Amino acid sequence: MRWIYSAIFALTIIVFLTGSIIPPLTLQTEAAILVEQTTGRVLYERNMHRRMYPASMTKLLTALVVLDYLHPDDVLVVGSEIRNMPSGYTTGVHQEGEHITVRMLLKSLLIRSANESARVLALNTIQVRNSRFNLHYLDDAKPVFASLMNDKARELGTLDSRFTNPYGLHDTRHFTTAYDLALVARAFMNVPLLAEIVGMHSFEGDGLEGRDPEGAFVQRFSWTNTNQMLPDAPHGHPFVTGMRTGYTTPAGECFAASAYSNGLGLITIVFDSAGPGRWQDTRRLLDFGFANFAFRDVAGGGRVSHSVQLENPRMEDDGVLTVFSNGSYSALLSAEEIASLERIVTYDALLLVPPEGDESDDAISLRIPLGGISEGDIVGLVSYRINGETVYTTNLYAAHAVFERTFDTDMDFFIARFLGALFSREAVPYWFGSLGWLFGIVSMWIAVTISRRARNYGRWRSMPRGRY
Repeated sequence: MRWIYSAIFALTIIVFLTGSIIPPLTLQTEAAILVEQTTGRVLYERNMHRRMYPASMTKLLTALVVLDYLHPDDVLVVGSEIRNMPSGYTTGVHQEGEHITVRMLLKSLLIRSANESARVLALNTIQVRNSRFNLHYLDDAKPVFASLMNDKARELGTLDSRFTNPYGLHDTRHFTTAYDLALVARAFMNVPLLAEIVGMHSFEGDGLEGRDPEGAFVQRFSWTNTNQMLPDAPHGHPFVTGMRTGYTTPAGECFAASAYSNGLGLITIVFDSAGPGRWQDTRRLLDFGFANFAFRDVAGGGRVSHSVQLENPRMEDDGVLTVFSNGSYSALLSAEEIASLERIVTYDALLLVPPEGDESDDAISLRIPLGGISEGDIVGLVSYRINGETVYTTNLYAAHAVFERTFDTDMDFFIARFLGALFSREAVPYWFGSLGWLFGIVSMWIAVTISRRARNYGRWRSMPRGRY
């Protein structure tokens, strides 16, 4: 039984040092990733570089490409490009001749997941980009738009992705990876309009957003978001802020999600997770991220970093120099990384007095150079390390001026001390005592002088006087 108690004790120590035990994640997905939004740091992954079919998550990239060429307030007219949709991809959202803004088409694309909206946006994007060509048919525009999608993906840093259509129609040549799609999702959420749209639970409104130009054919819409993890949705998570679902038979149930809490933004990508598994897997990934990672202040601006002894300070100084760092640095850290955080202080080799034997911080001292050290002078560096790796380095500055000890400073010290003692409040009784003694001495001198003169005068008077 003793080994059981030892194991429990060791486990308790680990929990105390790391703050928590990170449990293994049980996921149904074939490939998944969890990344932090601002830094892009991968916090968890499963087969993140495996090629997968993205289905309608493709529309995240489509929206980014569209906004490179079209303005949200542009009004487009729906044409024949919505005809002949592949079987199973028709949504019936739009009609030919309909007037609609780019912003409303993006809402239809991302909330309703309307494939026809992707076609309208793709054709009009190519018409704007290739205005010298008369591209009015989707078959002509689709490969050009696909090339724009692939260019945009490479621009975002994707490693192993290829796109052939704007809405996720299954194609063995249309694929991506969890890692690559996370890059797209991060860029997507950095566009305020797109982030706002995917955060909507539902939408009701007309295609021209209240405008009513004469002769325009305008439809009214009512859509519900396919994202069931928005707060108050059937599988709602309190911190989810949006993103996009996807499904085809080859791709399976897919989901890209974004969430935010306490300064931490997370992006998850889940591929081919059967049934409600995509919601459950996403929840596990998000809960894992929020429970085990946070931004920590590694080095706060103006924080006093160290106090060091001085070898040759003036007699009036206390012999200690306080140093500080101005830089500030925050890092995304796990509980284990927080426990391993080290601060290393290194002083200027020209100032440092080599320690004799003892190399602890208490044994370190600095030599004051000729002319002293002024307030704000750089005296060294402070580095912060996590698991032995330096993550941040900044200068150390003197918090106050210090001067070396010389004969002149010693004389100044003693003179100042004497004068200070001479004219201090405590010296008043001595001053009165000294004046009393002086008064007594002067009085005695006066009395003796008067007495002597009186005797001399008496002698003079008593001397015989004759005629000379």
